[in-house]
Amino acid sequence: MKWYYADAGRQIGPIEESELDDLVRAGAIGDDTLVWCEGMTSWQPHASVRGAVPAPPPMAAVMDAPASGFCSECGRPFPSDQLVAVGNASVCAACKPAYLQRLREGGQVSGARRYGGFWIRFVARLIDGLILGAVGLLLYIPFGARAMIFPGNSARLGVVPMFAGLLGLVQMLQLAIAVSYEAYFVSTRGGTPGKLALGLRIIRADGSPVPAGLAVGRYFAQWISAIILMIGYIMAAFDDQKRALHDRICETRVIHFRT
Repeated sequence: MKWYYADAGRQIGPIEESELDDLVRAGAIGDDTLVWCEGMTSWQPHASVRGAVPAPPPMAAVMDAPASGFCSECGRPFPSDQLVAVGNASVCAACKPAYLQRLREGGQVSGARRYGGFWIRFVARLIDGLILGAVGLLLYIPFGARAMIFPGNSARLGVVPMFAGLLGLVQMLQLAIAVSYEAYFVSTRGGTPGKLALGLRIIRADGSPVPAGLAVGRYFAQWISAIILMIGYIMAAFDDQKRALHDRICETRVIHFRT
């Protein structure tokens, strides 16, 4: 269902019902905001059409909140006194102007975040692949050097089993490096070098950072996205929050952030 709403004498829309809900939660649409959709004979206050907007939480609940939080726009952590409440969202001072402007223009504020799309994430993955590929190449150099020094003698010298074992060891080491790479950068920097280079960050659904254990789980969940003919990755192109299959499994989001 497509909705329109009035803001400062302007008609804004059409927007999806889910986007209308986001604006309601963000406080951009109140009980007296005029709305209209196909089938209505006239514009009517939001409260009379879709019910009253839920009241904000009591002050006691606010006082019990933790002393720090995360900006709903960029996902970065801030002390609570540096976050500004806009409806049900909390944004930092740097993000507030752009966030309010997007609300005024009727833009999508799903979760009050700008999610990283399929293609920018694809490029970020290519950058990470090149970095890990270069490291992996360094691990295989000793095998190439051994073959050049003793060409054709490996079988006679009985070193084939040894080389097979070493090759398996190197592959395990390569996997360990890839897992460590993902866990370290995601849990301490908010994203892998490829994502950070393109202004992307990985967060949990509530905006908090991804811990190391979840980062490791997300790495292996990416295997699932890959083995089903890459469909798990392609899902990000069609999801409203740009979630790939591994994001759904681990309840993570990839967002743009400001440096």
